[in-house]
Amino acid sequence: MQDLRCAYHRDRPARHQCRRCGRMLCDECCDPQLHVCKFGACAEEGAHSAPRFSDRGQRNPRDPYNGNRQGNAMNTGCRIALSILAVIGGLFLLLVAICGGMIFFNY
Repeated sequence: MQDLRCAYHRDRPARHQCRRCGRMLCDECCDPQLHVCKFGACAEEGAHSAPRFSDRGQRNPRDPYNGNRQGNAMNTGCRIALSILAVIGGLFLLLVAICGGMIFFNY
């Protein structure tokens, strides 16, 4: 695993990530209250602009909800209900097959 370095000081380890631009930052370069860069474009935007990254400091570009899992909660419930219905349907088909075989073979 590679060692993460500060975007402004390559000789220092990065312990933070900017919420606006996503750059890795050392303790000196990170504003501890806003978790943004003290230097560069983020500092020029000001403290009142909205952060572009989630509160966790990380952003997954493949995550359509950007860390907000409320959209997935309903999807998970639908998946569970669909799975239960599939099991019930499979048991019903098994019952029909057994009863049909009994009728066909005159048991």
